[in-house]
Amino acid sequence: MKKFIFLIISCFLFILNGYGEQTDYSYFHDEFQLPNVTAKNILLYNLNDEEMVYEQKSEEKIAIASLTKIMTAVVALEKISDLNELVEIPKEAFLNLDGYALAGFKENEQVTYRDLLYGMLLPSGAEAAQALALLTYQDYASFVKKMNEKAVSLGMTNTKYNNPIGKDNTDNYSTLQDLLKLLKYALQNDEFYKAYTTRYYETIHHLELESTFASFLLQYHVSNEYIKGTKSGFTSKAGLCLSSIAIKDGIQYLLITAGSDYQNNQPNHVFDSLNLYDYFFTHFGNYSILEQNQVLATIPVEDSKLKEYEIKSNRDVSMYLKDTIKDALVYEYQGLEKLNKKIKPNTKLGVVFVKYKNQTLYTLDVYLQEKISYNYTKEIVLIAILFFNLFLFIKILMKKKLKREARKC
Repeated sequence: MKKFIFLIISCFLFILNGYGEQTDYSYFHDEFQLPNVTAKNILLYNLNDEEMVYEQKSEEKIAIASLTKIMTAVVALEKISDLNELVEIPKEAFLNLDGYALAGFKENEQVTYRDLLYGMLLPSGAEAAQALALLTYQDYASFVKKMNEKAVSLGMTNTKYNNPIGKDNTDNYSTLQDLLKLLKYALQNDEFYKAYTTRYYETIHHLELESTFASFLLQYHVSNEYIKGTKSGFTSKAGLCLSSIAIKDGIQYLLITAGSDYQNNQPNHVFDSLNLYDYFFTHFGNYSILEQNQVLATIPVEDSKLKEYEIKSNRDVSMYLKDTIKDALVYEYQGLEKLNKKIKPNTKLGVVFVKYKNQTLYTLDVYLQEKISYNYTKEIVLIAILFFNLFLFIKILMKKKLKREARKC
């Protein structure tokens, strides 16, 4: 995938010839002071670290409205060989769509698969979704079967699909956790990514398509440069839903909200997402937890002019943190209590724990990095004693020899 390279940037960092192991973000869950939001279900994910930042009822089975169309897009894209191929929209694609959003296509119109894909994802056109299902698998039953097979293959264990557009049905549900798996997978497809991050598109017949997110921003005079792509949804059962990706200060986020209210005729799924992003953009970021040459611990050294050996970080290391946490980190060393000449360079000395409120954020294996010059006082004393004893022994032998020679005379 060109746009998202899911690197685990904070795990397995080489520090002092050891590895930094990142835990999940549970250590700052008690730090949240979220803004008021109407969404009942929330999931915020850090794509850089592949870690959950925040979740609220993310494992609850819920109606997902037009977020269903993300799977519709995946199944269709994996069947279509050429998005520029011309196809005719069957009249059956327009059946049973009263009350659902339409892209604006017409019966028997000649369009491309790409037109239908963008018509489904941007204005959430129900006729475009049904057309894609009929054109790729001939009937809805076969298409929906493929949707459910794909869900199983992606490990979406709490998901079931009943239709390709997201109609309310007891057999059409998912969880935000499962939708996260789906969206991460879908974003690896270049064509899906392009459509998902497009706000405006014109079909071959000059039908102008606009994403529902872009239209809401325009309607309410709101601008946002960080949210790069969205897919929204709404039914009476699901409420307002919105999935989105955003980038701020090099951090890539994926946010999914569901069950937002339509209070005062306002699209609160949009405002909920904007408020949540603003909160995390303001209070969270990648902060340094280790600086190059930072002293992490000291160990006494026996019989050396160097009285203490300093364990230092050999590089800068950053971690995704709340702004108030970075100044409250504690460094604890556990390992050898002193050094002596028997300990050779590159020997593991112990472990340094980077902690916040007794929660370990990183563990660092630390090693003796340099050769220490020792005085060898004990050895010199021992050699001196040996020489002295040897001198005494020789002197005694000489005395005995002189006595024997004196007797002979």
